[in-house]
Amino acid sequence: MYFLLRRIFLRVDLARDTVRVSKGLLLRRQFCIPFSAVTKVEVRRTPVLRLLRGKRVKISTLSGGVSFYMKAVEHIPFLPENDGAYIRAKPLQSVVGAFVDTRALSGVITFGLFLNRIGSVFGDESFGRIMTALAGAAEGVTKLLAALHIGVPRVTAFAAVFVGVAWLFVFLGKALGMLRFRLSCESGFITVQRGILTLYECRLVRNNLTGVLRCDTLTTLLLRAAPLYAHDVLLFPPVSRRTAERILTKMCRIPPPSGHVKPPFSAMFGHCAAPLGWLGAFTAALLLTFIAEPFAAGLVQSVLWCGIVVSLWFTAAYAVYMRLSWLSSCPVETAGISFRRGARLYTAVMPAQKLAFTITGRNIFQRFSGMCDITLCSAGRKQYRLRNVPYDEVRRIFPPEKPA
Repeated sequence: MYFLLRRIFLRVDLARDTVRVSKGLLLRRQFCIPFSAVTKVEVRRTPVLRLLRGKRVKISTLSGGVSFYMKAVEHIPFLPENDGAYIRAKPLQSVVGAFVDTRALSGVITFGLFLNRIGSVFGDESFGRIMTALAGAAEGVTKLLAALHIGVPRVTAFAAVFVGVAWLFVFLGKALGMLRFRLSCESGFITVQRGILTLYECRLVRNNLTGVLRCDTLTTLLLRAAPLYAHDVLLFPPVSRRTAERILTKMCRIPPPSGHVKPPFSAMFGHCAAPLGWLGAFTAALLLTFIAEPFAAGLVQSVLWCGIVVSLWFTAAYAVYMRLSWLSSCPVETAGISFRRGARLYTAVMPAQKLAFTITGRNIFQRFSGMCDITLCSAGRKQYRLRNVPYDEVRRIFPPEKPA
């Protein structure tokens, strides 16, 4: 029935050089995408679409994209029919990749939307049963900690249980979706395939790659393996640096940069100033609770202790990431930068021709210390910023252009 309605509301014209998609009946919109602007083509087949023998296709460019549905047997003309030789990820790599890619905040939002959907579909009783089970688990955690002579309020235990369950919910979904992970390269396309229930396939145009991103956390640094991303797509689960360099060189045709410039040890305080400030504020507030004894002192002290622990963790992470940050550039081949963003260390490697421009900024303190902040801007409005780098080294790597 859908494919019959698609003939009326949707028209797709796939050629070897352009993609034309027309949507709507009264208000009709037409998309015309030249093949030279395509960065990736995503094909997703959920269990329902597999039952209906269909697939959802999304064609993306640096400025946006368009999505539509097709029959499972329909072929996109400009894509190669064969995937070529592939690299298969081990199941443990897929599980670690799901662990690294899962974030607590996104898990809370996803799990909250899931509970809302459960309540709207199955009624308030089902929602109440789930919340009662979470409250019972929080009560069990409180009793267990009380037996260990650790006093934790029930509200804090419930929040911790809710965040843990939400994280586990998203983690299991991502781990299931990353199984059977394969990476291949054929006819200028890099193909990523994964999934068991929902089949996911992404074709990246190799000539339009704006860069490859490596994401590190403290866990991946201990494991000495980190995932690779390209155009917000997981290119491969956690791999060692040597394997990552092979993937960059042989599949992406991006040679790894050399000749790194690192921030000096004297810039340590500038990198860790924010978490050290949080640590001082939480410590001062905690000391005041012992002096003034406010209302609900146990709950307030628990929150402040959690803030101190989190601040210490961020301080240690920022210090490690600062020592591992670097900047490099080869005017002919590649440009690379390793920088901290949030609680993660990212390493971006991009072709030199995809580097749009650079931004160098210096505040009044950096002028006296000879430091600066450098931002690399690639095609597609991607910005990568490294703080407190020696200004003279930056001018040597990226010399200012002389006016004509």
